[in-house]
Amino acid sequence: MKKKGPINVLLVEDNSGDAVIINEMFREIPQIEFNVFLAKRLSEGLEAIHKEDFHIVLLDLQLPDSQGIETFNQVHQLAPEIPIIILTGLEDEDFALDIVGEGAQDYLVKGQVDRKLLARSIKYSIERKHIEGRLRESEEKYRLMVEKIHSGVFFVNSRNQLSYVNKQMAKMLGFTVPEMLNKDISQFTNPEGDSCFKKHLKKVSEGKEYPKKIAKTYELEFLNRNGSSLWVLVSTNPLFKPNGEYLGAISIMTDISSRKGIEKSLMEAMIEKDKDFFLIMGNMVEAMKPLIHKNHMTNHVVDEFDDKFT
Repeated sequence: MKKKGPINVLLVEDNSGDAVIINEMFREIPQIEFNVFLAKRLSEGLEAIHKEDFHIVLLDLQLPDSQGIETFNQVHQLAPEIPIIILTGLEDEDFALDIVGEGAQDYLVKGQVDRKLLARSIKYSIERKHIEGRLRESEEKYRLMVEKIHSGVFFVNSRNQLSYVNKQMAKMLGFTVPEMLNKDISQFTNPEGDSCFKKHLKKVSEGKEYPKKIAKTYELEFLNRNGSSLWVLVSTNPLFKPNGEYLGAISIMTDISSRKGIEKSLMEAMIEKDKDFFLIMGNMVEAMKPLIHKNHMTNHVVDEFDDKFT
């Protein structure tokens, strides 16, 4: 670890012997300075978080004034932005692993930790938490962008089911978002439109079209709640896993019902002026990844760092 200034550590541990051992490990880690604040009760730790800025929390779950997952929950709820490493005994290892699934960054088994493992765990816990924070910021930014535009945006998974629908698309068709989610796209298009859409996606999923190229823009006829037609202009962009597996497709649709029958060149000129349409088209994949891929992306990041623990 390169020295970038002291790392402020909150050590919540009521066992004096364990606390001494951990403090000694911190002193033996080269090239980095640690400021360690020891709290022997959960209440002392929570009070310290109110007063000081900590980069990491090392948390024993069995304390005089709190035990088990409630200990973690109180710290996590008070300071969700601070990475937490669980300190556990060998007999509680499975329980500690479950808490990592609840939001802790890592766990360390007392008696099996050396200074190298401690340093590595702290380093990667801080890095992972930082990445998670950036993902949340990205998700919120793009969620607002996608929800506020005047065009419909939707994602169909590899089974042609709607995994994401923005409020504008639901409004355009007279439905609510929950009413559309997990439904086959065919439930909202006429047979010809459904065939056109799925035929194109089939080519993409089979690798017959260059996956990074934005699909041709084409017209589709959707059906709203009362069965009447809504003609839209749709452009589709496929998403793939790193191994090339097809995940589904992001699409954006613009209502052109009032433009139907207009000379093609005039329609193209009107579409070119549709700033919302091209704003999202230019940023579609990046805008939608946090919304559609949140779990996949987070797991991929964690997997990268988990590889370094082994």
